[in-house]
Amino acid sequence: MSATHFLKNKTVLVTRPEELADPLLQRINEAGGTALHYPVLRIGPAEESTELNAIINNLTSFDIAIFISPIAAKKTLEKIISLPSHLVLAVIGRSTETMLNKLGYQVQIVPDEFHSESLLLHPALQSENINNKSILIFRGVGGRDLLGATLTQRGARVTYAEMYRREKNQLNSLTRPQLEEIDVLTVTSNEGLQNLYDLTDDDSKPALTVIPIVVPGERAQKLARQLGFKTIIQSRNATDDACMQSIISLFTP
Repeated sequence: MSATHFLKNKTVLVTRPEELADPLLQRINEAGGTALHYPVLRIGPAEESTELNAIINNLTSFDIAIFISPIAAKKTLEKIISLPSHLVLAVIGRSTETMLNKLGYQVQIVPDEFHSESLLLHPALQSENINNKSILIFRGVGGRDLLGATLTQRGARVTYAEMYRREKNQLNSLTRPQLEEIDVLTVTSNEGLQNLYDLTDDDSKPALTVIPIVVPGERAQKLARQLGFKTIIQSRNATDDACMQSIISLFTP
């Protein structure tokens, strides 16, 4: 089999939201596979608030801005005219960096691995460099607090700007015959994993949990185990690159 068609005759379930799924769907199809899109999360607008508007109108008062995801960057840049030139920009993932670069913004802080824990290891975010600095974190409603809490402990003044809302998509449950055609599941967050499980009818859950599943890190691996999944492949992070590498490891010797 050609190395570029290692997914021939394989069906991969992709659970990313509509706005984020196309690159991964394309890569699966280019590898000879069949990509089945089942978006267990949808992106909705955050509620308008005087607090959020005050933050957006006062960006010059911040020293560092952290974008949690491409959606956070997209929703932010839809709402503002431009980012202040003095603002140091940080991202968690390569896709977010690429998006900002294309719009003319230089990202100064990028982690080696694309998750919050790795970003917190960056030299620019250590206590001696951020003490008394004002840091703005662009994220979705109800995101993890690890990043903000740790930066606060290091002496920074942290503000959250919640730019969008993740919601469970209202989908029909995948049937047993559909699940039996799927060779591997992919999820990119704990919330997405839980939604995939919850959206599946009880009668179909045994067929769901026997399918190999690619998850983005230890937290998701632990949850998958608790939900009863039998074969769990832990990728390095939630990026398309890491997901595809994990699928390759599953289907190639």
